[in-house]
Amino acid sequence: MENLTQRQVSMSYRGDLTHRLAEMPYLLSEQQWTLRELAKHYKVSPKTIGRDLTELSLVHPIVDERRGREIVYGFKKGRGFRPPTFTAAELATLLLAQESIAATGLTELKSPFATHARSLLTKVRASLDPSLQSKPDAIRQVLGTAAVPAKDFSKHAETIDRLTRAATMCLQVRLKYYSLTTDQLASRIVDPYAVYFDPDGATIKLIGFDHKRKRIANFSVDHIHKLSLSGDSFARPSNFDLREFLAKKCFNGFHGDPITVRLRAHGVTARVFAERTFHRSQRLIQKTPRTSSSDETTTIELRVASGRGLVRFILSWAPDVEVLSPRALRIELSDVLRKGLDRLRDVS
Repeated sequence: MENLTQRQVSMSYRGDLTHRLAEMPYLLSEQQWTLRELAKHYKVSPKTIGRDLTELSLVHPIVDERRGREIVYGFKKGRGFRPPTFTAAELATLLLAQESIAATGLTELKSPFATHARSLLTKVRASLDPSLQSKPDAIRQVLGTAAVPAKDFSKHAETIDRLTRAATMCLQVRLKYYSLTTDQLASRIVDPYAVYFDPDGATIKLIGFDHKRKRIANFSVDHIHKLSLSGDSFARPSNFDLREFLAKKCFNGFHGDPITVRLRAHGVTARVFAERTFHRSQRLIQKTPRTSSSDETTTIELRVASGRGLVRFILSWAPDVEVLSPRALRIELSDVLRKGLDRLRDVS
């Protein structure tokens, strides 16, 4: 394992390894390539491509075949790329979806598929009749996304690329990380599991196992001041699923241990709570009608991540939402509101 890790580390600096490992399987699924052709395409040596193919063959049905004096590589027969047939309406939908992703700025960063995302947009648009091209443009003016980065991540493109590379190759990283909580720089050794865009915090984060805290943690990419490979590999847990992890341990942009909370909304907010789903675990507990002496109410229960994200969510609906349980959260909210009121009173 040690020799393999050293070889992986040395490979990580030969050209854009992340790009090659991500893109090469798709090229090989479309047609056969020789080592020389792939080396020319990626501007690296045939020896480097050979190493890449060895790694890729562990997870993809790549086979070699002698053709004349050269050996060609590609997918097994029947396992290659089969172009799908799209309708014009489906292409228009794809165009709108891609432009929504582009609105977050992620496709402008250095990433394995950023170039393909832009070329996809161009090809899809060109495939439509000019009279149809105006349709998505018109819809795009009224449909969009508010999930845009709260910060400029273009200057962190290299960090994002290296984290993606390390996560792809299952290589540990060493971080010099700035914590807002402690206001200090600290060293971290992390097994990078995934890099993701957090729509709640409108930021880009790393999820991985933090060896100092002995648990899976999140790191804001823009707070990473220094990044290097540790030289050790890791095994990502087979049961780790990013979407499941975030659904259980991330709420309103903050991570924490899941708790079951029951909230009661009053008045107009009660109607909002009755029609809106804030989390997949949400369930309706009770609704009471408006009377001459009291507002209507809606009581819901959720199992979400505890911490600042949950507190901020509840405060954003104040004063129309109260915490019924757990009691500890109710006390925490009372303390927060009391401190806020004290600051408002201090107008000197």
